[in-house]
Amino acid sequence: MAVSIDNYLRTLSYKFYLKKDETEKNKINRSVDTLLNNLDKEMGCFIHERFIFGSYERDTILPRSIDSKSDVDIMVVFNHSEYDRSPTTYRKWLKDFADKYYKNRYGSTVKRSFPTVVIELNNIHYDLVPAKEDVGFVYGKALFIPDKNDGWQVTDPSDVSESITRANKKYNNIVKPIVRLLKAWNCTKDYPYDSYKLELEISRMNFSGDNIESGFFYAARNLPTSWSDTQTKTNKLKSLKYNLDNAKYYLELNDSDKAKQWLHRVLPY
Repeated sequence: MAVSIDNYLRTLSYKFYLKKDETEKNKINRSVDTLLNNLDKEMGCFIHERFIFGSYERDTILPRSIDSKSDVDIMVVFNHSEYDRSPTTYRKWLKDFADKYYKNRYGSTVKRSFPTVVIELNNIHYDLVPAKEDVGFVYGKALFIPDKNDGWQVTDPSDVSESITRANKKYNNIVKPIVRLLKAWNCTKDYPYDSYKLELEISRMNFSGDNIESGFFYAARNLPTSWSDTQTKTNKLKSLKYNLDNAKYYLELNDSDKAKQWLHRVLPY
């Protein structure tokens, strides 16, 4: 029988879990609370609601030591009517707010990054996303964020979170660890996949009967490809599969040390 590295991968996925560090988690939560309080103080009468979404909310965020793009996403839903302000105006409001409270303070910087305003603090980045709520005949009540033409596009900030939560519960809590493992590969290989889409694709896979080890190998082998993929992305996928095939080969030979050596050609320690 082949040797298993399931426990090893479980431990590794936990190492890639930002919230395992209670000090770091508390630091971020305090920063978020302060930021939300500042938002309310500065423009509360213009805001319908504001909330955290994204990888921090769904427990798939990686530490910045692993993923330099790790951030906390905060959606700011403005009070809005049909003839009200444009997305550009809301982004300017958020930029002015961020400049007032954070620019050149606490070692932070502020910048625009479509469609968000980014506050870069020492511990992590915060992405403020302007939004509006609207009701339509076709889509019902929905949230909208800016598009690239200074218009609005519909969004569902809870879609990946709900998909991952369902899958994680269905498959004995192995999906989030697998997501973190493959996100660690993705960011160390200069993001061949959009992080959001990567999480969504993994959440839709069938992990029936899997543990973290078998599910991780399965997910890596079944990452989606497209005719429009660049050669660079194709080569990174081939490298991922080649290295994991060798890791599995040495597991069959009961050589876990060699298997881990091949594994860490694609995953950081």
